[in-house]
Amino acid sequence: MVRSILLIDDDADEIEILNEAVEMAGNDSTCNWAEGAEMAYGVLRVTKPDLILLDYNMPGYNGLACLEEIKKKKELRHIPIILYSTCIDYSLQQEAINKGAFRCIQKPTSIYDLVKELKKLFTQV
Repeated sequence: MVRSILLIDDDADEIEILNEAVEMAGNDSTCNWAEGAEMAYGVLRVTKPDLILLDYNMPGYNGLACLEEIKKKKELRHIPIILYSTCIDYSLQQEAINKGAFRCIQKPTSIYDLVKELKKLFTQV
């Protein structure tokens, strides 16, 4: 069961949307936010979430670079990482999977679509 989710995203509004979608999905997980890759590395030194949602388009280190760094750490390799973005094409998806992503999803256009996606994810991880 997913009890904690770490959202790595440079957009603060995304954590509010995620919290609401998790609640609507009927899951009582806690959602934490790291504003970009550098902050995420610090958070991951002290906490080990059950699931990581990782935005691809971020300033500085993008999602693929962040994914690679997380997967290098033995104590973090087991955590499923979902790479997500407003646009994920086939080559990006393949590269992310090859680097260790559990799945890739396109950012849903509505909160209801995000709820559906989360419900699917919660049954898979």
